Amino acid sequence: MTESILTGNYHCERCVIGCGRKVKVDKGPFAPVEGAGPEYESLATLGSLCLVDDIEAIAKANELCNRYGIDTISCGAAIAFAMEAYEKGILTKKDTNGLELLWGRGDVMVALTDKIGKREGLGRLLGEGVRIAADKLGKNAVEFAIHVKGQEFPAHDPRCFNAGAVGYATMNRGACHLAFTHLFERVLTMPEIGLDTPPNRLTVEGKAELAAKTQDMIGLFDCLKLCKFTLMGGLKLTPILTWFNMVTSQSLTMDELLKAGERIFTLKRMYNIRCGISRKDDTLPYRFLTLKHEGDGLTPNLPPIGQLLADYYQYRGWSEEGIPNPEKLAELGL
Repeated sequence: MTESILTGNYHCERCVIGCGRKVKVDKGPFAPVEGAGPEYESLATLGSLCLVDDIEAIAKANELCNRYGIDTISCGAAIAFAMEAYEKGILTKKDTNGLELLWGRGDVMVALTDKIGKREGLGRLLGEGVRIAADKLGKNAVEFAIHVKGQEFPAHDPRCFNAGAVGYATMNRGACHLAFTHLFERVLTMPEIGLDTPPNRLTVEGKAELAAKTQDMIGLFDCLKLCKFTLMGGLKLTPILTWFNMVTSQSLTMDELLKAGERIFTLKRMYNIRCGISRKDDTLPYRFLTLKHEGDGLTPNLPPIGQLLADYYQYRGWSEEGIPNPEKLAELGL
C-alpha cells in the first residue's frame, strides 16, 4: 500500500498518532478510489482471508464498506465464508447469480461487498453474518462459520495466544478485535495489574486471570474514551488515574479504578445472561480447537478452552455455567 496507493495520513482531532491512511486509485478496474484506506484488519480480512492480493481491489472494497456503513472485518470474513461454501459445493452458481466465488478473485470480492451493502441476492444472506448464514445454508457450513456469539473473528489467531483464546471466548461482544488481550502476550505490559513483562503466550497458568484483567481494563478505556493505540505507545493506568481525579475532583484509588472496570464488564455480562448467554456460548469455533498449524516455524497449539474457562470463571467469581455469583454482584454493587 505504501509503495503504490498511499497518499498520506489523517488524525482524529488533536491526536498525535494519526493512524488513518489516505489512498488513491485513479486508473484500472477499481478506480476511482480516494479517501480513507484499509487498516490492518481490513487488509487481512478482505485480502488474506479471501486470498486476494490485489491492493486496489481491497482498497475499493474498503471504500464500499465505509460508504455503506458496514464493518470491514465482518464483511471480509463473510465473503471468505461464502468462498469456502462455494468450494465445498454448499453454494452453487445458481445461488450466486452466476458469480464464481473463487479464492483470490478480487473482482468477485468487490462485487460481493457491493451486494452485501445493497442487500442484493446472496449479499442479503451474507449481510446477516456467518452464524445466521451457516444456519440457513445447513449441511456442514457451521464447521467453517468462524465466530463467537455471532461476531466474526479479527485477524489474530487464538491458537497463538491462550489468554487471547479465552478472552475471545468470553468477550461480551464475541470475537471483538478490540479485546486486545493477545497483545499483552506479545508486547504490552501493565505493572498496575501485575504484568511487568509479556508472558509466554502458550502456557496455561495465569492466562485466565490475564484475560479477565485486560478485559476489565479495556472497559475502562472505552468508558473514558481513550484510544487503545495509546497502549501501544506505552500509556499506563497510573497517569490515567491521575488525570481522571484531576478532571472529576474525585480521589479514586487504583484498586477502585480497577474495580470499576470489573463492574463494567460484569454488568455487560449480566445483560447478556438475561438474553440467554451462558457457558455454551463461551467457546471458540471448531477449527481453532481441532486444526493445528503445520509447517516450518509454526506452533501446533490448540487452546485448552475447557481448562481456561474453568480458571476464568473461578477467578471472576462466576458459577460453572458462567453466571456471576450473588456474592460477586454484591461486592460490585450490582
